[in-house]
Amino acid sequence: MAYSDFKLIEVIDYFGLVIHESSGLFANVQEQECSNLLSTILRENVDLAVAISSKKARS
Repeated sequence: MAYSDFKLIEVIDYFGLVIHESSGLFANVQEQECSNLLSTILRENVDLAVAISSKKARS
């Protein structure tokens, strides 16, 4: 059977699964300041990555 033939609801029913969805995974994590090195790297490279417009460049 091809992957595209599966429907999520059918798989849940067949295997008796329970889906636990939650949002705010990092809601309780305190914000941190980024390092000067990270800020510099992003400032120098983000524009180029966006201009290239490929998924690999943006990653």
